[in-house]
Amino acid sequence: MTNTKDLTLQSYNIINSTANSNIVLQGLSGCFGFPVTIIVDGATIFTHYAPMLDKIRLLYDREPLSKEVLVPMLKKITSELIFDLVFDKAAGQIPIAGIYFNAICAKALTWRLGILFSICSSLENDITNTETLSKTIALIRNVFPQKDIFKFTKPDYNAYKKIMFSVANNTEEAFTDKINEALKAFEV
Repeated sequence: MTNTKDLTLQSYNIINSTANSNIVLQGLSGCFGFPVTIIVDGATIFTHYAPMLDKIRLLYDREPLSKEVLVPMLKKITSELIFDLVFDKAAGQIPIAGIYFNAICAKALTWRLGILFSICSSLENDITNTETLSKTIALIRNVFPQKDIFKFTKPDYNAYKKIMFSVANNTEEAFTDKINEALKAFEV
């Protein structure tokens, strides 16, 4: 069995690799603006996000999520990702200028989803409560904020490691309690 330290580093590297690959593709789509950006956004679900989530799940000895399980989960957390999505859709449609905005929004979304699914996969059992998922993505947004809409900084590995070590192998109930306590600190 791989230890928590190795799993944490490997999951961080999976997210980082996906984010770097995704910013290239998304940035290139910004050269052309609408409708190319919309087509590329749809394609990255299958070329980047789903494979990243599957790699993370497999890393933690979990089965990949089926479409029937994944879609409702993503719908539940969309409200927490709405700024990234709306800003991406507005600024990313502008030819040439959209290159930069598509890239930062793609990077932010990749990291937020990657961290969420790393946390969820490291728990003793899968999260079944969608409210807990929503609270988790809210915590991720607060711990790794995008302080400036014109740039996105890759999450610090030490902060990522600290979170992953604090939740690894928790039950859903213990994890939910930790999330609620952490959100109180941010007054969310």
